[in-house]
Amino acid sequence: MSVPILILKEGTEETKEKEARMQNINAIMAITETVRSTLGPKGMNKMLVDSLGDITITNDGAEILKNLDIENVAANMMVNIAKAIDDEIGDGTTSAVIFSAALLSNALELIEQDIHPKPITHGYKLANDKALAILKDIAEQISEEDDEVLKNIAKTAMNSKDVVGMKDFFADLALKAIKNISDKDGKTFTKVGNVKIVKAPGKSLHDSELINGVYVQKEKVSSSMPDKIKDAKIAVIRKKLDVVKTEFDAQIRIQSPADIQKFLDQEDKMLLDSLKIFKDLGVNMVVNSQDISDKFGAYLAREGIAAIKNLGDEDIKSVIKAVGANRVDDIKNLSQQDLGHAQLVKFEKLDKDEYTQFLGCKNPKSVTIVLKGGLDKILSTAEITLHDVLSVISKAMDTKSVVAGGGAVYLELAKRLKEYSNQISGKEQLAVSAFAVALEEIPKTLINNAGLDEIEKITELRAAHKSDADKWIGIDTINTSIGNNYTKGIVEPAALINHVIKSGTELANLILRVDRIISAKSSKPGID
Repeated sequence: MSVPILILKEGTEETKEKEARMQNINAIMAITETVRSTLGPKGMNKMLVDSLGDITITNDGAEILKNLDIENVAANMMVNIAKAIDDEIGDGTTSAVIFSAALLSNALELIEQDIHPKPITHGYKLANDKALAILKDIAEQISEEDDEVLKNIAKTAMNSKDVVGMKDFFADLALKAIKNISDKDGKTFTKVGNVKIVKAPGKSLHDSELINGVYVQKEKVSSSMPDKIKDAKIAVIRKKLDVVKTEFDAQIRIQSPADIQKFLDQEDKMLLDSLKIFKDLGVNMVVNSQDISDKFGAYLAREGIAAIKNLGDEDIKSVIKAVGANRVDDIKNLSQQDLGHAQLVKFEKLDKDEYTQFLGCKNPKSVTIVLKGGLDKILSTAEITLHDVLSVISKAMDTKSVVAGGGAVYLELAKRLKEYSNQISGKEQLAVSAFAVALEEIPKTLINNAGLDEIEKITELRAAHKSDADKWIGIDTINTSIGNNYTKGIVEPAALINHVIKSGTELANLILRVDRIISAKSSKPGID
């Protein structure tokens, strides 16, 4: 008799072939069903309750996925891809999840027809490449000055959010903010962090405003410093403003009271020398990334100079970009050219926090949107929404390429891919057709979430895409009508669709190539 050879540790579990694929696909389908109903203007919200009982109500796909506690590895891969899209674009996570799940579901049907995963993944790769080429060809080209289109992109991103009633107001606010920080170098998206969002409970969201400057959550060093500084000349430094302590032990021999006074006078002289540098340059505001002693703070206050200390790197960078200063390590080298300027610096308490506000900065590369509202939950929702809006505007400005939303672009891509599939022979043809059908899953979901008849509307939409001139025909779920969504102002960055297709295809192909799951004894690969 042959003796079996054991190569895996006792307790290791193996899941093979069809069961392994089913396990992974079912996990991804479960994640998809969690977020599917949130897609579109008529999407529903989810209530998330954490382990402490804190409640978050949102329909933001990225926010929902971030808060899910997932054990299945395949499902976690789906979540990570969705997060990557959110980081790269700022929107589109739910669409990516739905598309990827549709690809896997369609592939499973082909596998059950005894088609090997290899031609399916190859066909998906062919369809992906063709879809991206078509997308590049049909996308509308814009410039950074096409404000109307950029505002429409912002409004489209807000159509499914709780602040949709104020989409015109926030679209204008977000566009102005992005225009301020943009250098027209094609890297605006990387600078979205230069738009600080400060939440100020109280009043109404309509009272939110864009500040040509920054808010830093810091209080002044001394209460005797002025509360407001007009025409501020700002020194940004990185030096501890205190008496320098030696790094070694030393003994000082004091033989009389006069020696004590000399020692104290010498300490004072070190501080006063620093103070004199600020006074001679006309500095009336000091921003320091290191400490400022109470004694030196009192000296500054006596001269009418305000100061904040111990700022983190992000805050220091924001201040520098807003006021146009240079950070200096040795204040002996501080010059007029290093100073920043602001029309007004003031210290104010917003809700429970103390802020230093740099206002009226000339050509600031860092600005602040102050969100005001009655409830903290509303402010948090508005903050998440505004971040998405800033991201999609900046991405459109960088790529200068946009498409119509409301499912229009997915329907056009599906139509052309079905035509393309006729040029392909073999089993790959079935995979390309399955890819095209998966693209239609997004407009189908929009239709279902709006409470409309899926078969009726999707049939009507397919029939409407007769020629290239009809490429932007889509569903307007707000008005429950079908028409040219580009002229209606329902617009999205082409880069968003690009990422949805590319990421969804990569994940689907990765999962389809897995034919065995080997689980260590302590791991839990499955789903309940």
